[in-house]
Amino acid sequence: MEKQEINKFSKTPLIQALKEYEKKDSLRFHMPGHKGRCPKGVFCDIKENLFGWDVTEIPGLDDFAQPEGPIKEAQEKLSALYGADTSYFLVNGATSGIISMMAGALSEKDKILIPRTSHKSVLSGLILTGASAAYIMPERCEELGVYAQVEPCAITNKLIENPDIKAILVTNPVYQGFCPDIARVAEIAKERGTTLLADEAQGPHFGFSKKVPQSAGKFADAWVQSPHKMLTSLTQSAWLHIKGNRIDKERLEDFLHIVTTSSPSYILMASLDGTRELIEENGNSYIEKAVELAQKARYEINNSTVFYAPGQEILGKYGISSQDPLHLMVNVSCAGYTGYDIEKALREDFSIYAEYADLCNVYFLITFSNTLEDIKGLLAVLSHFKPLKNKVKPCFWIKDLPKVALEPKKAFKLPAKSVPFKDSAGSVSKRPLVPYPPGAPLVMPGEIIEKEHIEMINEILNSGGYCQGVTSEKFIQVVTDF
Repeated sequence: MEKQEINKFSKTPLIQALKEYEKKDSLRFHMPGHKGRCPKGVFCDIKENLFGWDVTEIPGLDDFAQPEGPIKEAQEKLSALYGADTSYFLVNGATSGIISMMAGALSEKDKILIPRTSHKSVLSGLILTGASAAYIMPERCEELGVYAQVEPCAITNKLIENPDIKAILVTNPVYQGFCPDIARVAEIAKERGTTLLADEAQGPHFGFSKKVPQSAGKFADAWVQSPHKMLTSLTQSAWLHIKGNRIDKERLEDFLHIVTTSSPSYILMASLDGTRELIEENGNSYIEKAVELAQKARYEINNSTVFYAPGQEILGKYGISSQDPLHLMVNVSCAGYTGYDIEKALREDFSIYAEYADLCNVYFLITFSNTLEDIKGLLAVLSHFKPLKNKVKPCFWIKDLPKVALEPKKAFKLPAKSVPFKDSAGSVSKRPLVPYPPGAPLVMPGEIIEKEHIEMINEILNSGGYCQGVTSEKFIQVVTDF
């Protein structure tokens, strides 16, 4: 019988992989925020009616592209909760929201100020809108080996250098849980008559407790959130909010239709509606429960392990105005380990799954779907590691931004060829080259690859890192015919 089951599932490799993962009884410190545990209430209805509710846009269930019934009503409840004028359910992830938000603020050749470490969906927004980027480097935190946040004064300086900038994009928070001084950035944007956009994918829980940072929704003209990351909706679901009159709503909706499927999932939308109800009724207590778990983990890591979990002491440095406690960043390089080493050991030896790792750190997402037992399990394992004598090699940092030959949209449209990376100096990159560490794009599409870029990436590869955009055979795509 056992052999038959194996043969049966070998025909469905993805299903088999999911079953194997579930059998591990793992501790989940990665997204989605529900952690594989079905929330109570309406989510039980979703689970029990999964196939029954998997329907299309029939009469009575509204039209996702032009809602006038229950979808519209659900979105209006969402707007009221988050203080928006208009909110949209997203079934193609926050990526679709970021692209559409950018389109609502920008036209072809308009310029937007963007942190160099922004999510890759921002590049898609540049390509699709035809807008151009004025990049700004976040402050670097050398002790943790990461880029942190952008200082408001640096934004002011960029606006002075580029008076034609029409919009500013901030990320609130970044992966490390670090938030910018968004109130000050909003003041700067208002003084300059500039639209403020926020990628708040990692912060849909912001504003529901005084123990977490304030939401970008208090300040931004448009903001995008991913409740599947830190709340309870299903993966690929997200929200987009707008308020005020600086966003071209019709253009935003036009782009939203372009980047969204014509067969929207009612299961995803139901999970968004259910999450909105859950957070509206219990948001404060649920989020404070999660904060309590995260703070216990942070305290014990700092007092009972060889590692370091940054907390309130880091505020006011590196452009960091506030920190989300639910993004548990654990620095392991202080004990002689790389983040990759610890992440792999946790996963392979203890079935503990982190969200992410870089050269110096491992990242854990804690939500109200986690339990005290989850935290105890993580702490028990981390406490067994002993300090190593070897030192983790310092991170590599970007010195100067590359020269721009083409806008991203033009680079995307032009033909390309594959060339050996070692011979690519002077070429125009077709794709972003993103070395890890530090995880910031070294070269973006349309930018010129220089000898120092090749040397830096080779050094990173030789030290155990990797680079998105460079194949395992060390080839890259470069633009031709321009």
